[in-house]
Amino acid sequence: MSKVVLPSLMTSRRLRLFAFTSFYVAQGLPIGLITVAMPAWLAGAGASAGEVAGFVAISTLPWGFKLFAGPMMDRFRFPTLGGRRPWVMLAQMGLLVALLGLAMIGGTTEDLAFLTWSCFVINCFAAVQDVAVDGMAIDVLPEDERGRANALMAFGQVAGYAGSGALCGWLLVRYGVSMTAGAMTVGVAAILLIAVLLRERDGEKLLPWTAGSVQHEEHLLETSWRSIAVNLVRVLVLPMSLLLMLVTLCWRISDGIFITAIPVVLTQEFGWASSEYSTWYSNSSFIAAMCGVFLGPFIDRHGARRFFIAGFLACAISYFTLALMSDAWNQKYVWVLGMFAVNFSIKIIFVSFIALHMTICWPKVAATQFAVYMAWSNLARSFGAKAYGELSPYLEAGQETMIMAGLSLLGAVLLAFLKLEGHRERLKRLSLPRPVEDALSDVPARF
Repeated sequence: MSKVVLPSLMTSRRLRLFAFTSFYVAQGLPIGLITVAMPAWLAGAGASAGEVAGFVAISTLPWGFKLFAGPMMDRFRFPTLGGRRPWVMLAQMGLLVALLGLAMIGGTTEDLAFLTWSCFVINCFAAVQDVAVDGMAIDVLPEDERGRANALMAFGQVAGYAGSGALCGWLLVRYGVSMTAGAMTVGVAAILLIAVLLRERDGEKLLPWTAGSVQHEEHLLETSWRSIAVNLVRVLVLPMSLLLMLVTLCWRISDGIFITAIPVVLTQEFGWASSEYSTWYSNSSFIAAMCGVFLGPFIDRHGARRFFIAGFLACAISYFTLALMSDAWNQKYVWVLGMFAVNFSIKIIFVSFIALHMTICWPKVAATQFAVYMAWSNLARSFGAKAYGELSPYLEAGQETMIMAGLSLLGAVLLAFLKLEGHRERLKRLSLPRPVEDALSDVPARF
């Protein structure tokens, strides 16, 4: 009886879209636990705004250091298994073990330090997986498929964290940490199986001990730490790269304030149950992500920059409206509608953000460059969460939403100066052969 061999990601569009959506679901599972359910659970148990902010800032910190994972993946490769797939499998196995460890040990709201550092470890593996999946996407996704794929990936991530956020919010209150973490291990294990069964290219090994060979010559290229570092600096200091990093700073500081401030305000000032907040936030995120799926083809057709600006403007309007309605914050419908509006706006931003950053990457160091952008994004969110913890004693009702509105508006203004054609020309010039020493010598002149 002949063996059944599944098509590879390179040869099957349906499998590509299914696989990347699934991998982002796995990425979303710990996000729902750590950034949606846990903060609300801690706030509902009486933790202060500073304590919740500290938990969010530390536990999400690994997402800010993804830049270290990118060079590791470019430097150390297992080409017979594919370009990024081996790292995807390793990261998912680590995530599975970390969640299983938390399930076995457990914890309560009194064990804040233990829970914080346990979630930190979980996010270390989740962040590595994210870098590997993004690198794989840059390698195997055709450029005219990225908008649609990114929309589905965003949907997958939101489906993961919306589902886990709602489920974990309910499980934490009723059954505690052990049962909650145990439920997450089941989801991660199922998606790990997908990574094990799907090759990047036909002819590659499925597992280290199975038959197969290298199918992409680029995977055999020797890359030194020095060349990675020099080329990375050369492309990161290009004007459009720096501009997008500034735009990202505006967005993610605002986002960090939002995910920290809102559960504290609603549970401690207006009496929401932590599970109620988790459910409403997760449901609004999920519905927004479903709507975002339909934006993918339009982003491919009309360009990510326009949708990026539109998302920022929609966020600014949503936050500004919430600020003006601060006197009605005791009415649940205000926050329910506000969460739907904000989450839909953020989904537009997220899909456009991924598509734009894939576009500005230089193929020579694309995985590392993209990892730096994602790391910067998550570091900025941690900074926003920590900043809110420091500022919260001095803010009156509505002022946090005004700050978020101002940051969103600034992001939209900065995007008006984005010129992709000029960036592409600079990338072409960077690709001209030149010695590493010459490239290094002119880096300071670009600042």
